[in-house]
Amino acid sequence: MITRIQLSALLLVASALWAGGLVLAGVQVSAEWFQPFSIVLGALVLVLTLADRWLWRIRWLQPWMFNMPDIQGTWRVRIRPTGPAPAAEQIDAFMVVRQTLSAISLRLFTAESHSEILSARIIRCDDGTFTLTGVYRNTPRLAVRERSPVHHGAILLTVHGNPPESLAGQYWTDRSSQGEIDLSAKSKTFAQSFEQAHRLARGDT
Repeated sequence: MITRIQLSALLLVASALWAGGLVLAGVQVSAEWFQPFSIVLGALVLVLTLADRWLWRIRWLQPWMFNMPDIQGTWRVRIRPTGPAPAAEQIDAFMVVRQTLSAISLRLFTAESHSEILSARIIRCDDGTFTLTGVYRNTPRLAVRERSPVHHGAILLTVHGNPPESLAGQYWTDRSSQGEIDLSAKSKTFAQSFEQAHRLARGDT
């Protein structure tokens, strides 16, 4: 999101250009014209904040004003390791996504570990589809740390549906493992743990 300083600079430039245009048109410009500057700046900051956090999610503003898929919530995840000797056939997990128009954070919970995103971005492809890319750090529980050390990895997921109904793609890690990952059945509640996400998926309160 644009900062207040950046917005102030843009507003100053726009005001100067507007005043210059009026002068060239023969209009007399006085200092009183610039007195509402701070009020206008504050109003613009409020509008941009509302747009970044809430307005962009409104369906009728998509995609002509805001072209970004809303994937916020807790997703049910299926992880399928691949390779010559995968650690498991399938791993059940949950992905918690928090999102604004300008930023996104991801946290993955499994029964043995959690992963937090270090950097992520949603990219609009030339065909109009969206791809989520990210780099993450996985931290296993201490009880399993000997056979499953802390490691880093990357994900590449394609967003399906409008509004999004699922995400699917691949992951890679720095311990030479990889696999496929599918996200489906999103809940609007933000889970704080694997156990809470599992209760949400079962419909428990």
